[in-house]
Amino acid sequence: MLMSRVALSRVDIVGALQVEGRAPSAAARKTFRRADALRQKQLEKIERVVVAERLPDAAAALKLYRGVDSVLRRRIAEPMFAGKLVPSDEIEESIRILSEVEGNYERSVTLDLARREDLLDARMQATIDSAIYLRSLWLIAFGVLALGVNLYSARLYRQLADERTVTKVLQRAFISSHVPLPNCEIGSAYKSADAHAAVGGDLFDVYRLSNDLALVLIADVSGKGIDAAVITAFVKFTVRGIALRRRDPAQILSEFNVAFGQTVENPYLFVSMFAGILDTAKGELTYSSAGHDSAFVRHGRDVHQLSVTGPVLGVLLEPYETKTVIFDDGDCLVLATDGLTEARNKEGDLLGEEAAMAIVAGGPQEPQQLADYIVERIRERCGGRLRDDVAILALRIHVPEIQDA
Repeated sequence: MLMSRVALSRVDIVGALQVEGRAPSAAARKTFRRADALRQKQLEKIERVVVAERLPDAAAALKLYRGVDSVLRRRIAEPMFAGKLVPSDEIEESIRILSEVEGNYERSVTLDLARREDLLDARMQATIDSAIYLRSLWLIAFGVLALGVNLYSARLYRQLADERTVTKVLQRAFISSHVPLPNCEIGSAYKSADAHAAVGGDLFDVYRLSNDLALVLIADVSGKGIDAAVITAFVKFTVRGIALRRRDPAQILSEFNVAFGQTVENPYLFVSMFAGILDTAKGELTYSSAGHDSAFVRHGRDVHQLSVTGPVLGVLLEPYETKTVIFDDGDCLVLATDGLTEARNKEGDLLGEEAAMAIVAGGPQEPQQLADYIVERIRERCGGRLRDDVAILALRIHVPEIQDA
C-alpha cells in the first residue's frame, strides 16, 4: 500500500511538472508541494520497514531512487518553480528515469521478501531435522526422556508450520486484491490446486487510477507454487506502474512484454493476461488480451466471449490491439484463469468455452455470489478436488442515468 501511495503521489507530481513552454501556475506549485510531501512521508515509512526487515537489495534500490529524485528536484522542479523554462524533452526524460527506478525498488522489495520465504523454509527444515536427530539420541542414551523430546519436537513443528501458514495468507493478500469502485459491484474468488500452498501463478487486480478510471487485470503465470507467486507480484506492480502512465491497454501489454523479457531470466515462463481500463462514469471498457480467452460479458442471461487481441507475453514481441466494450446497466464482466475452461471431469474431458459460458449465464446476479458459484461448479466437475489453480473476477456495472439519457 505504501508503494502504491508513492506511485499515486508521483502521478500528481508529473502532472504539476508537465507544462508546455511556460512556468507552472500557483495551483501546480501547490499540487507539487502537497504530493511531494506525501510521497516523502510514505518513502520514510518504507525505508523504516526495509531497515527493520533487513532487506539489503531493497535498501540499495531505495537509495538509488532517492538519488534520482534529488536530481529531478534540482535540475527540473526547483528551476521551474523559480521561473526558469526547462525544455520539455528534459522533463519527460527525467520523469521516465524516475518511473523506471521506482519500478526497480518495488521489484527489489518483492524479491527480498521472496528470499525471506525461502530462508524460513530452510530454517524450518533444519530445525525439524535437528529435532529428529536429538530425539533419536535421547532414545538411545536416555530412553525414558525420549517422550519429552518427542513432545518438544512436535510443538516446535506446529509453531513453525503456523508461522508458515500466516506467511502464505499474507502473501496471498499481497498479490490478489481489489478496491471499491463507483457504479460497480465487485466479486472475486481464488482457489489453489495445491492444498499445501495458499498461492500460485493466478492473479487478479482492480486498481483505481483516478476518480472514474480503474485498471482491471487478470493474468496466469505458467508454473505453480511459491515461485509462480513471486512472479505474480512482479506482474501486478509492474502493470500498475505502467497503467499510471499509459491509458491504452495495448501499450500497457507491449511495454510489460518488454519489461518481462528483460527481468525474468527463465525462458520457459510466459504469461497470459487480460488488461482493461474501465471508465465507471461512462460504463465503457477498453481492453487488450494477451492470449487470455476466459473473458466474458453477461447481459441478462446472454453471455458472449471477448476476443483475444495478441499472443501470450514473454514469447514474442508482437503488437497488441485495443478493443472497446460499452456496457448496459446491470451488465457483468467476468474474467477467469484457465482453471475454468480447462477443468476436467473424471474422464479427463475439458470443460471448454461453451460450457464455461453456460455456467456464467446460469449464475447469480450478485458478483460475489457469481464468483463463488463458478468455483463450486468447477469443484463439482473435478470430483471435489481442483486440478489447476483458478481465479475469478466479476464486475457488475451500473451505468449512471445521465449516461442512459
